[in-house]
Amino acid sequence: MGKIKFWTSDKLVALTALFISLLTLFIFIWQTNIISKQSHLSVMPYLILDSSDSGDNQSISITLSNHGVGPAIIVMKQFTYNDRTYNVEFDEFLKLNFPEMDSINILNYSSIEPGRAIPAGGKRNILTCGGDTKSYLTFTQIMNELLENGFEYQIEYKSIYDDNWIIETNTNTPKEIE
Repeated sequence: MGKIKFWTSDKLVALTALFISLLTLFIFIWQTNIISKQSHLSVMPYLILDSSDSGDNQSISITLSNHGVGPAIIVMKQFTYNDRTYNVEFDEFLKLNFPEMDSINILNYSSIEPGRAIPAGGKRNILTCGGDTKSYLTFTQIMNELLENGFEYQIEYKSIYDDNWIIETNTNTPKEIE
């Protein structure tokens, strides 16, 4: 009676097919993860708080700009000044802390309440003040006082996939929130 071989051609073909199937499964999972990451990055918002000073028009503007490729949906905003935290609009915050804001010409202001979406490439003017020399100089003094006395802000926002980021005073570069 002859000895039976363990490695028959049927077993080799079956093991090769199993190996190819497992390799295909691994590649499929890997590609799915890449596609998922690409999908998230294709709608990533990138908010930056900009300020501009127009000496010719004697006005100062503060703008929230989305330099990303997807809409930014505001989740939360917070201002901290003199060890107090405020969850109000920026113009209201200034009026609460600086009575001289009543004498300043506010040329434009917009809210950045939770749920507000800023489209890709879009801007949201938070506040524009000035228009005359007195308003311009007074608002410049207020902004300098804010910056010198520890004013801080935090704006949290998300993408349409609910990936969250936050921008803060010290960096103004979005940090992803896990």
